Amino acid sequence: MAPAHALHLAVPVAWARVEPRRGAYAEAELDTLGAKLRQLRASGTEPTVVLHAGALPDWVLARRGWLDPTVLADWGCFVDRVAQRVGVHVRRWATFRDPFGEAAWYDGEVRHVLRTLLDAHATAWLHLARTQGTGGRRPDVGVIVRLGAEAPPVGLRQRAARALREAYGEEAWLRVLATGRVSPPFGAFGELPNGTPALDWIGAEWAGAGTEGDSARATAHARLCTFGKPVYGLGGASGPS
Repeated sequence: MAPAHALHLAVPVAWARVEPRRGAYAEAELDTLGAKLRQLRASGTEPTVVLHAGALPDWVLARRGWLDPTVLADWGCFVDRVAQRVGVHVRRWATFRDPFGEAAWYDGEVRHVLRTLLDAHATAWLHLARTQGTGGRRPDVGVIVRLGAEAPPVGLRQRAARALREAYGEEAWLRVLATGRVSPPFGAFGELPNGTPALDWIGAEWAGAGTEGDSARATAHARLCTFGKPVYGLGGASGPS
């Protein structure tokens, strides 16, 4: 059973290339991104823009990446800048593609990072809710999660990400976004920064081996549908913008 909807094209944004120095944006990168989005829409393709794909900027990494207390403010400024430049071409944004893979870089601090990524998503949702997308309407903001288990995982990071999924589960992480309420294991009971639910749709990237069959994929899709949000299967993807 396939998801009811498909993400026709996921267009990643490289934060490291858009903001190579803090507060200094590479306008040429944003020009290129805008041209790509216009071209896709003119060809009848509805792009989904992934705000964080690839490595963090060096100046963020130098301050411990997602562990830095000021990273959310910098992230919010980056989201604002991208939205200001290309938001009119975007109907659907994704904050992250595989947040558990992102957290896997932080050995011993993964729970803290997963909480920070929840806050980062909610921060982006709040910033983007104030912008206009295509047709002058508020864009939809979601996240792409990775389902299924690579067999076998390749490399330390993939093995770490798989262990995180088994320990915490994408559904528990998504539940925080869908309800707006933080709960263990991602922190003490409380609210997300935006104070409301911060999830308009869910993207599902299937990583399972072909031998797992359609039944495993259908089961995973059915679980995601319990959140009451549109679920999109990941289609093609372009290279980093």
